[in-house]
Amino acid sequence: MRYAPDLLAVLGRNLGELKAVERYGLVSDSWAATVAGMMPLAEFLPMLRAMRGETDLNVWRAMLSPLGYLDMILKESERPRLAAAVREIVSDAAARLGWDPRPGEDELVRQLRGTLWGSLGTLGDDGEVQGRAAEIYARYLKDPAAVDRDLVPPVIGVLAYAGDRARYEEFKQHFKSARTPQEEQRYLFSLASFRRIELLRATMEMTLNGEVRTQNAPYLMHSLLLNNICRYEAWDFVKKHWEEMIRKFPDAALPRMCEAVVGLLERESEVHEFFQAHRVRLGGKIIDQHLERLRVAVAFRRREDANLAAILRE
Repeated sequence: MRYAPDLLAVLGRNLGELKAVERYGLVSDSWAATVAGMMPLAEFLPMLRAMRGETDLNVWRAMLSPLGYLDMILKESERPRLAAAVREIVSDAAARLGWDPRPGEDELVRQLRGTLWGSLGTLGDDGEVQGRAAEIYARYLKDPAAVDRDLVPPVIGVLAYAGDRARYEEFKQHFKSARTPQEEQRYLFSLASFRRIELLRATMEMTLNGEVRTQNAPYLMHSLLLNNICRYEAWDFVKKHWEEMIRKFPDAALPRMCEAVVGLLERESEVHEFFQAHRVRLGGKIIDQHLERLRVAVAFRRREDANLAAILRE
């Protein structure tokens, strides 16, 4: 499958005639074709820009997932351009919804609001959004009922992304004193989303030092392996402590943790060699699938690398 530029232009003008499920299929199929090399990225990103007026939650999730994938494979020098593209694609839709729910608003709209603002504050690295998130969080601490529940997780995610040591220690304390399992999980996994390497090293240690339950620790490491600030250091940590992890972590959780190796593009050969020498008791075929996804990501970046910066500037 391959979409020509003129067809994409037609689709851009007539997207309102498509049902939400058709728009979802258009984005999902086009992205699958792009990753497979059947459709150039230079054709896919203009389609996302043409869909800035989208209102459906699931279609937006399909649109944002490729942007997260690009964030995973980009070189650090190219990340600001991607952030600018995210702001261009998402900002208008988020502004139309605003920060506060309206009377009688559909639950899916409330979820969409959190999804869009959360993406702007992280993938879009929008300083104004990060500042507003801090204001909303302060209001939440004074009165949890004053903030829409669907906005709380993305606000915490944005503050972790932009957070300093003081915010890290605050969230860590909230994790330890959480009143509900949901709150505990929310603050725990936020500790893998910070952008300061010394804080992320502390989170790595938590996976093995008893501060985190063994059933949660592999998933926390999964998040660390996907954080582009620390993923290679997290991978070194996994290799160093692999035997300890094998003993401590549930067998069924290890393949899920290893799913995150898809982001280790600079270490592809090393990752393959490691898992050839260290097979897990369960989920060997699943890990083989993760390794194939890593190979695909490496091929995608190699194929698009030369034009990526120009594509993001358009």
